[in-house]
Amino acid sequence: MAGLKIQRRVKYQVELDPDFPDRVAAMPGAADLNRCIQCGTCSATCPVSVSMDLTPRRVIAMTRAGFKEEVLASNTIWLCASGYSCTVECPKAIKITDIM
Repeated sequence: MAGLKIQRRVKYQVELDPDFPDRVAAMPGAADLNRCIQCGTCSATCPVSVSMDLTPRRVIAMTRAGFKEEVLASNTIWLCASGYSCTVECPKAIKITDIM
């Protein structure tokens, strides 16, 4: 991914959106958001993850932490091809494609 530059900086807790994880989890199909154990299986099995700026695993972690701006600015949620390999292989049977 030549030319893709991800800007990273320290983000203080006061800058996070503490309600973001609850709002996402309340959406249809996303209720299992908090069951994720961060194993990385979703990212490892996704054939499209090489084109994503954030892996599905990282999107879930950032969502749960309240990084609303970064998650919504990421191309990952728009690149999800709904291949369902992440959902099929997830040890917690989380429907990751629904969350995306």
